[in-house]
Amino acid sequence: MSNTALIFGAGKTGRGFAAHLAFLGGYEIVLIDKSQQLVDALKKAKRYDIEVLGDAAKNCTVPLAGVYHIDDPAWQGELVKTGLAFTAVFGNNLEALARSLAPALAKRGAENKSQALTVITCENLTGAALVLKKAVLQYGDAKQQEWLDASVGFSESIIFRTCLEAAANQSPLTIRAQNFFELPCDGDAIKEPLHVTGLKPLSCFGNQLTRKIYTYNCINAVITYLGAKRGYTQLYEAGNDPDILRIAREAARETAGAQVAEFGFDGEEQEEWVNGAFAKFADRSIPDPLERNGADPVRKLARGDRLIGPALLALKHGIHPGGLLEGIRACFDYHDPAQPGTVADVIREKGAHFVLENICGLSAGEKLFTLIKEKILPA
Repeated sequence: MSNTALIFGAGKTGRGFAAHLAFLGGYEIVLIDKSQQLVDALKKAKRYDIEVLGDAAKNCTVPLAGVYHIDDPAWQGELVKTGLAFTAVFGNNLEALARSLAPALAKRGAENKSQALTVITCENLTGAALVLKKAVLQYGDAKQQEWLDASVGFSESIIFRTCLEAAANQSPLTIRAQNFFELPCDGDAIKEPLHVTGLKPLSCFGNQLTRKIYTYNCINAVITYLGAKRGYTQLYEAGNDPDILRIAREAARETAGAQVAEFGFDGEEQEEWVNGAFAKFADRSIPDPLERNGADPVRKLARGDRLIGPALLALKHGIHPGGLLEGIRACFDYHDPAQPGTVADVIREKGAHFVLENICGLSAGEKLFTLIKEKILPA
């Protein structure tokens, strides 16, 4: 078996988290990406640097055993030999990745059928591993599905580490990474033991990603959108503002109480998740722009996402989502430079019912629909 880890997606998360942890665990790193410019630069450099923010002693250089464009079939030979691969391509690109991955897996099934393979998805998407597996199976037959079920594990992970692009005085290939080295994943999907540094396989993983979105992403959203209203540009600025923290702590109590009631999480453990989130978002060593955190507010207002989802869950368990409503209000007013206008502009143009039904996924008979309309939308 090859001691190689394949990373599909050579961006910030792929290089700055998945590849870093695999390299620290002793794997040789092969990167695969769809950007020809990035592939060419990494091929030429044959390595890249990681700066661990706040702890220079952990900085390292990651040598590369190979770099391929996704359309170059040569990487398929690497997949045939290895027992480990990661994806970090953004959730909306998984189906496109499956079109390239399916023939490579068929080649592996023909040439290395007995060896197990684990593919770990590092995407901010609930059910990413299942999405990828289903997409791959569209290109195979029943016989291939039987082999995939037996020999290929699709394991979903939770991404907590923040990874940033290089500073102006660094090589453009450098990744600046949060000083965090833990990658929880679906342990039941792992086919063979892996020696990735910080990998934390968990049983009964299903609710853990929801927990991450409803805790970390929720608190991040409240701090981000309230911070933008106050004119801050960095996450740590908003994360240290007492007035913002008061509202964010209120939202955190609401979502934590709802999750403990719904999923049976241990209360003290949930409090540790909450405190870890606030510590991260107040960390002055992480220069994380609010613009990055606030991007795509329309997606983040979806029914099952970080604001509407926890608010619905809170109401289900008799908890008034006052802090969460403040976060939703701020999200409505947020201007994403990559999108025209704000959600509030859409409300003025098409009406509250359109936004609440088509963006937030709420129906007029739901209590949260009424609360948002009465409490935070203009009459």
